[in-house]
Amino acid sequence: MRALLCAALALAVLLPATAQDKPDELVKAAVTAAGGAEALAKYPAGRAAGKGTLFFPTANREFTFEHAHHTPGRFRSRVTCEADGGPVEFLQVVDGAKARQRINGRAVPLTDAGVRDLQLAVLLNEVAQLAPLTADRKFVLRADRQLRGPDATGLVVLVRGFPDLRLAFERSTGHLTRVAHRSVDPETGREGDLETTFSEFKEVAGLVRPTRSVVTRDGRKVAEIVVEKFTPLERIDPDAFALPD
Repeated sequence: MRALLCAALALAVLLPATAQDKPDELVKAAVTAAGGAEALAKYPAGRAAGKGTLFFPTANREFTFEHAHHTPGRFRSRVTCEADGGPVEFLQVVDGAKARQRINGRAVPLTDAGVRDLQLAVLLNEVAQLAPLTADRKFVLRADRQLRGPDATGLVVLVRGFPDLRLAFERSTGHLTRVAHRSVDPETGREGDLETTFSEFKEVAGLVRPTRSVVTRDGRKVAEIVVEKFTPLERIDPDAFALPD
């Protein structure tokens, strides 16, 4: 196994970097696949709604969601699911450095780790918008030499204070199809790989977005998400991201 791993790493290092493998070129191709720089710049905000499933060792939980975003730095998510005691609604809002949450309408304080997790969610949303990757200097891009093959090529995104983000792009289309990073499992406290894959891309108002996502932790499926409606917007009122204490 070690020999196989060493061989794979050696092959990755020895493979020449083509123009398409260069970070800026990867992002440029992904931007084109997503509808183009002009369309992405026109719609820095949007609303989405859909459904999904959370997978646990002993049971699965269905949920619905609504979320809104306005890059940079603003995000609002409402998730509703059925628990043993009845329906539960989670409302989480991030506005820059501020983050708050309510559970069934009651304000629940966030730990420092909880705030960081929500800020990471905002960061991942910005990454999914693609254009900020080359426009915002907080993102440092590096070619992922471990992911390069006939079907996909990779990119590592570095942001101070956050885990490294590993992005995979489909060669044939340019689409961003996977984002992975190290994450602590809230159930076990152990760090592992959290990976989200994107599929079923559809065009809406000139933008091409994935409508299905699958999240795995160390290879085990933990969530599946289906976007049923997406509305790109030029602006969302800042008050939408305000949540009183």
